[in-house]
Amino acid sequence: MRKPDTLLFVLGLGLVVLGQVYFLRLPQYTWDGIIFCALGALMWVLALRRAEEQGDARPARPAWYRQWLADAAAHPLRTGLLGLGVLLALWAGIGARRADPAADFSPYLRAWALGLLLYLLAFAPLRPRSSAPLPPCSSAPLPPRSSAPLPPRSSAPLRLCSSAPLLLLLLAAFLARAVALDEIPPNFGGDEGTQALEALRLLGPPLGNPFATGWYSVPTMSFLVAGLGMKLFGATVAGARMLSALAGTASVLATYLLVRRLAGEWVGWGAAALVAFGHYGLHFSRLASNQIADALLGPLVLYFLLRGLESRGDGHLEGDRHLWMALAGLFLGLSWYTYFGARLMTVVVGLCLIGRALGEGGEFLARYGRGLFVLVVGFALTVWPLALYYIAHPVDFLSRYNQVSIFASGWLDREIALTGKSAATLLLQQFWKSVSAFNATPDPTFWYHPGIPLLDPVSGVFLILGLAVTLWRVRRPAWGLLLLWFWALVILGWTLTENPPSSQRGVGTIPAVAILTALRLTETLDALRRLLRACSPFTFHVLLFTFLALISLINLLFYFQVYTPRRIYGNPTAEVADVLCDELERRTHIPPVYFDGPPFMYWDFGAIAFRLRDVVGRDFSVEELPEVDVSHGALFVVLAEEIAGLDLLRETFPNGVETPFYSEVNGRLLFVMYEVQPAQPGGP
Repeated sequence: MRKPDTLLFVLGLGLVVLGQVYFLRLPQYTWDGIIFCALGALMWVLALRRAEEQGDARPARPAWYRQWLADAAAHPLRTGLLGLGVLLALWAGIGARRADPAADFSPYLRAWALGLLLYLLAFAPLRPRSSAPLPPCSSAPLPPRSSAPLPPRSSAPLRLCSSAPLLLLLLAAFLARAVALDEIPPNFGGDEGTQALEALRLLGPPLGNPFATGWYSVPTMSFLVAGLGMKLFGATVAGARMLSALAGTASVLATYLLVRRLAGEWVGWGAAALVAFGHYGLHFSRLASNQIADALLGPLVLYFLLRGLESRGDGHLEGDRHLWMALAGLFLGLSWYTYFGARLMTVVVGLCLIGRALGEGGEFLARYGRGLFVLVVGFALTVWPLALYYIAHPVDFLSRYNQVSIFASGWLDREIALTGKSAATLLLQQFWKSVSAFNATPDPTFWYHPGIPLLDPVSGVFLILGLAVTLWRVRRPAWGLLLLWFWALVILGWTLTENPPSSQRGVGTIPAVAILTALRLTETLDALRRLLRACSPFTFHVLLFTFLALISLINLLFYFQVYTPRRIYGNPTAEVADVLCDELERRTHIPPVYFDGPPFMYWDFGAIAFRLRDVVGRDFSVEELPEVDVSHGALFVVLAEEIAGLDLLRETFPNGVETPFYSEVNGRLLFVMYEVQPAQPGGP
């Protein structure tokens, strides 16, 4: 039995044993045990079948470790960078784990970041680049006929003639995300405010632990990045949201680079335009929240991975493959520090590599083994400090899973008891809601709640065609990767979680959906060109840009002209907070605020806590009026739900100034502001 088959055999047996442990020791995670057993049994059977087919022949393997040792001796500088980088990253994780929670964590953060940088530099190519002139710009080939597997990919560097339009597209994407950030969406959500406030607190001084978890068990590293963003752009609503605008713009570039290599330049343009102006991505690019990182890290990791699998890999430290694999591992590790949905890319990459290994057999590890080792080490060094924290706090590692999983949270059992439906029926309903999120089922949460599917109707048609054709060609590697990416996120992020399709958990699908849509769009337009008997590529280009312009206009008009005036985002409490904060921020002097809102809303609501963090205020009820000191004035904010207490305020402080505030959308009363002036010296 060959080494790859032996590894497959041992891993399969180990997974079955792990599944049995789950059955006996963790019965609440029965489905996890079933998955482990099924995957392990499949790997075990495949290993046995391959061993039977190959017999006992054992071809000689090159001593790759000797090659690396020789390389290390020949390149002492690279070896030194590699060793120092690994040691710094390991030391940072151990030091952060042992440090007092009140300590300054900046030395550990610097050591970790420097260690990762040195790790990458150890694989940076030092050989001189070719000085041959680049080929002149020419029209890119048209998409192929429907019988072709994929348009020809492009591995050439970006030239000026393609870079200039790309820069214009990125500029347009950034403007669509950054203009009027403090006003669109008009409500500053409670979760946005909480995350922004967490970011300011983490920055200190002293710097808090960036390798831990905070609000809702979210890794604190994302708060650190948000805090640094506010250091650059200001601790305001627009400043807190600007980092998401930049990340959303970067996701356009990452998608273009991936698709250009995977399916050709014109498909890349189509996918990039769909990401740039799709209303779903636009919305999350304008929020002070970390979900938009999912749409950036997904295509970025796959781009680096594909470059690594396709680049020169002769076993030497300076091979291009190792640098790309190191980048893929590093960014895959960084995905664990953002929103939980980005972690699903680890599953996608793992399944992709397993599929390639099963398809290519022993040749896969012989060809890519060293590159995969570089990827795994880069991933491990990046995740290492957070992994140590999770080992010490296992509850935090599983907390979000336990909250939203239909199995761990008990949702499936409750629904079976309440509805009388079978588990299979409920799972089918969950699957339908998830897969139809882009064509039929609207987002049910106040994270977005657009009232329409997450994709415009024109793009939705081509997405359906894209999924159908991709399923037909699933045996081809490129199509298999797209399907794996899409379905893993849809099933793991939506189907197996409560309340699908919750938009905040599906942001990672945005580039995958754009690619599937762009593939079918370009192929359909090329077929239309042939029907019109137009031989010139110019006809195809006109058709493509016309359709992209139409789709972009539909999305932009919906988001800015239809969705924004509704003030739906963030639920009704966000509108109350937004109107209140707008009013108080206009004032030069704000007396102590008494907020009569509980149990419907509290003074520490995230948006209020962030925007009015320098204002003295607290929750109160009218029963506490005798305790209120109005010698320096007082500002009572009475929510519409507590309006009955306003009469007592009027009786107690008859000279107060009363101002009602109404919703601009439907005219409903939001709250009443009752202001009592400070007592005059010598007065009663």
